Amino acid sequence: MKNTIDCNVIVDLLPLYKEEICSEETKILVEEHLAECADCRRLSEQVTIPEVGKKEAPTETETFKKVGKKLKKSRFTKFLSVLMCICIVLFAGVNAAWYILKYRPMKKLCEGMEKIAPYDDGSKDLPRVNKVTVYSSEDDKYRYLVGMPHYLNFSMGYMLVAPKGAVSVDSNGMRGIDGRSEEPILCMSFCHNLSPSDRVEVTASFDETYDGQKTKGMFIFFTDFDFKALKEAQYLDPEDTAKLRDFIEKHRDELNDMKKAAQNKWGDYIK
Repeated sequence: MKNTIDCNVIVDLLPLYKEEICSEETKILVEEHLAECADCRRLSEQVTIPEVGKKEAPTETETFKKVGKKLKKSRFTKFLSVLMCICIVLFAGVNAAWYILKYRPMKKLCEGMEKIAPYDDGSKDLPRVNKVTVYSSEDDKYRYLVGMPHYLNFSMGYMLVAPKGAVSVDSNGMRGIDGRSEEPILCMSFCHNLSPSDRVEVTASFDETYDGQKTKGMFIFFTDFDFKALKEAQYLDPEDTAKLRDFIEKHRDELNDMKKAAQNKWGDYIK
């Protein structure tokens, strides 16, 4: 056998023989050759096959470190999950509170009214202009406006009553008073809160004399529902306070008529 099989062939077959992945015939052939050839037998003894798949067992310290890392990761993941759930619940709660306590009641006030703002007037909006949604209706004497609150704004929102033609609303929902009228203009607005308001905002536009010249004056002030106590009067000059009290007395009948019209329109939210 030795004379018929070259040693180089046996050398090529040794790795397969050592790993025991050769056929039975090849195994017999190699063993017969090794029995006769001392050189190949010596080479076979030098060939070693590394053990596969055996790893050193981790030490106790390494095991605790791995377990600790997994616990920390698990705790962090749970913390993030809980935090996200809390944020979602809070966001949903705030949205629900705003919708139920603020938006829906004000939307109910707009029943039978027409949405007039905002609208596209073809002009470019100024930066950071917060548009206000405004609803409007009129009767024979007054114009009624409802300004809706911005999203998640609990303090915004108003109801306004004014003589027909006295108040205008631009494309962004901003209101203005017609200053061309020679007669005094009174506008009365009520802030929509979570409970009926206890104060009235009055905007008064009228002619006054300043340095001997006639000019258009305008005051925005707050009173109670009987138009007796001036709210925030401590911030007014005594002269302005006296002027406003005189103005209120002079136009008390008009103010009462406007208040009555507002009560007929939005009785649930106005005392």
